[in-house]
Amino acid sequence: RAAYTQKQNKRKNQTTGKIRENKTNRPGEEEEDQVRRRRRLEGEVPLSPEQLETVFESLDRQGNGFLTPLEFNTGLGQCISVADCDGHTVSSHDAAALRFANTLSELGGDRLFRSHAELCSLWCELEKDSPALLALLEEVLAQALSDLQDSIREKDSLEQALHRREAEHDQMIRSLYEEMENQIKEERDKQADSCNRCDCAQMENRMRQMSHDQSKVKEQNQQLHKATAQLQEQLENSQQHLQTALNQLSLLQDMADQEAQTKHRNVLKVSRNMQKEKDSLMRQLELLRDMNKRLRDEKDARLETQRRVIHRRPMTQYLYPP
Repeated sequence: RAAYTQKQNKRKNQTTGKIRENKTNRPGEEEEDQVRRRRRLEGEVPLSPEQLETVFESLDRQGNGFLTPLEFNTGLGQCISVADCDGHTVSSHDAAALRFANTLSELGGDRLFRSHAELCSLWCELEKDSPALLALLEEVLAQALSDLQDSIREKDSLEQALHRREAEHDQMIRSLYEEMENQIKEERDKQADSCNRCDCAQMENRMRQMSHDQSKVKEQNQQLHKATAQLQEQLENSQQHLQTALNQLSLLQDMADQEAQTKHRNVLKVSRNMQKEKDSLMRQLELLRDMNKRLRDEKDARLETQRRVIHRRPMTQYLYPP
């Protein structure tokens, strides 16, 4: 029985992979390709041609010529059940998978989970080994799906409330701006007639009050945004914990690598800037040294000239007395 079940699963996986292939042939070759695939399926799947035709016609609701794995597995389970009534043996694993798919569909989880393989495997093992734990798993799934649906409904409700609040806020802001513009225009007209400081002070108080009211409205909107973000984060966390935590770990690793690269670039940039500043200071210091040297040379030259003049003056007086 176990060998037969393994063989059935292998055939079903091969068949499912073939069904998902896209049709890229020309219109004249599509019918021949379909006939070849049907013949291969008749040799691999324990169904008669009439039963295969029934599966394809009943499950191909969109009329696009191919089936998804979930649609094919569900239809295959139904046809195998019909064949069992005629005397064929049904795989217990496929029957359990079909019951799991029906139960998950009744609970509304077929649209919330991206992958059912692990849950289906756990369901089949519990149904085979521990029926009591199977009931507990069903309760846990029902509670988890109920919580997810409640979170989704609450998120949608908050988003609708946020949209309404934003519309009201926009309308209020427009009204406030219009009122403020009208008041400013009136105050300008009044100031053109007479400069009344009291009216100006009242206008400033009104503008401050309007600005305060606008700040309150913005704060309320920020709180709504924050509440919506928190619900969204809770919903995503619930789905990620049910699906996998590896994506989050990979994302954190990428963020850490990116942050490290950013820090490294910043360090290199700062070091380059410091080197440039150091070079600039060295050039300025060299210029100052050159200027200081020239000034000293000029000073020494002037002192030497003055000494020569002082030494020559007495000899001139001696040669040419007054």
